[in-house]
Amino acid sequence: MLFDPAVPTDDGRWVSENFERLARIVQDYDPQFELRWIPPENRATLEERAKPYVIWDTVTNSPVFFASELDSPADILEKLFLGDNTKGDVLKKIDAHNAAVQAIKMKEEMDAREEKMEYAAWLMGTEKNYITLGKGRKVDDQLRPLE
Repeated sequence: MLFDPAVPTDDGRWVSENFERLARIVQDYDPQFELRWIPPENRATLEERAKPYVIWDTVTNSPVFFASELDSPADILEKLFLGDNTKGDVLKKIDAHNAAVQAIKMKEEMDAREEKMEYAAWLMGTEKNYITLGKGRKVDDQLRPLE
């Protein structure tokens, strides 16, 4: 994707849509983990400056690991799936990567479906609404011709 859409945050900043989706996947994976972004003015250590994203354990109130802005969401999720086990077999790493990519793809599809369902609900609730069928034929919500 050439353009990465952004979503607004509560403090008025904008965050990548892919990382916002990743944050929800991390919460789905383990509710005690959060994906956090460290604003530039709060980056105290060298590691925080190089890697402003952190997977945070809310139970122990400590970081699990840091990630840079250049890491893809799939790479971050893969690292979370693998945990701290840096000496695993290749097949396990491939499986973890594939699972991470699949989880992100599934969440994107769920978001798209949810958006379509919200749009359909809005259409159903709109009084002055019509549907355009093939060859420009317009009908209302009861499929009665409008022309």
